[in-house]
Amino acid sequence: MFGLMKPSTGASPALWWEKMFTVEISPGSQIAAQIGNSVVLTCDVMCCESPSFSWRTHIDSPLNGKVRSKGSKSTLILSPVRFENKHFYLCTVTCGHKKLEKVIQVALYSFPRDPEIEMSGLLVSGNLVTVSWKVPDVYPFDWLEIELLKGESIMKNKIFLADVSKKSLETKRLEMIFIPTTEDTGKVLVCPTKLPIDEMELEPKQRQSTQVLYVNVAPGDTTLLVSPSSILEEGRSVNMTCSSNGLPPLSENITLTLMSTKMGDSGIYVCEVIKQVGISRKEVKLIIQVAPKDIQLNTEPCHLCTILFPLTKFYSYKVHRQQFHVL
Repeated sequence: MFGLMKPSTGASPALWWEKMFTVEISPGSQIAAQIGNSVVLTCDVMCCESPSFSWRTHIDSPLNGKVRSKGSKSTLILSPVRFENKHFYLCTVTCGHKKLEKVIQVALYSFPRDPEIEMSGLLVSGNLVTVSWKVPDVYPFDWLEIELLKGESIMKNKIFLADVSKKSLETKRLEMIFIPTTEDTGKVLVCPTKLPIDEMELEPKQRQSTQVLYVNVAPGDTTLLVSPSSILEEGRSVNMTCSSNGLPPLSENITLTLMSTKMGDSGIYVCEVIKQVGISRKEVKLIIQVAPKDIQLNTEPCHLCTILFPLTKFYSYKVHRQQFHVL
């Protein structure tokens, strides 16, 4: 069994402890701290019964943190991490007449969220659309790399170069314009973003967002079918059925039924298919006719026979615009 033991003879115990005492600082000689998070720097002492601790920056600026010391350990808590914490921090430990010092560098970065993909509007086949993706609150953004892939094909990429002296969180954007087609439906937009800072062991160094494409097709080829006919006798029933192409498709065709039609039902009927991506319309003219009365003949013998016909009436009808919409 191994361990440290005080000498039984020779040098005094205090001098022996002073020679053996050591200081370790953690988590290492450098730490990559994300702005807004919390970081704890720890100074550990071995072989010193009553150590004395002190913390400072290399330029003797304010610590902007809280120090807690107990026994053989002292911690400096930086919460939340800010730009003012970008320093070399020194932990000085005094044990008797001996003094030791350890240093740790706090390097800052900010890469808190996945990139955000935005569209200028709904995807409509054949229409231009602007795709933009942004990376919020990045620091430092020198060598920040953004790509946009559709499937496995790279559509656009960019590497940002920064003024390293600028201390601020930046939101970086990249935009591109493309014309979607129905073949793009089901394909995936992928936006991998990298912050490859070689001298920092930051996590993560890459973030990614995805979005599945759905391409709409504006309504078209709208039809308005009339059954049995658009010209029929008064008292008959009629069905008018509206249908249209487009994506997404209509859940069902729309039918308007008129029972026991009258002259007043004559008019122009309009079907409008209204979607977010466009409007299509079709109209039909419905004519309701009155059946002619029976012909009456006077058959009594006479010198001057007259055939009596009923007065023929020519009805004019009002045009009624009646819309039934498909939403």
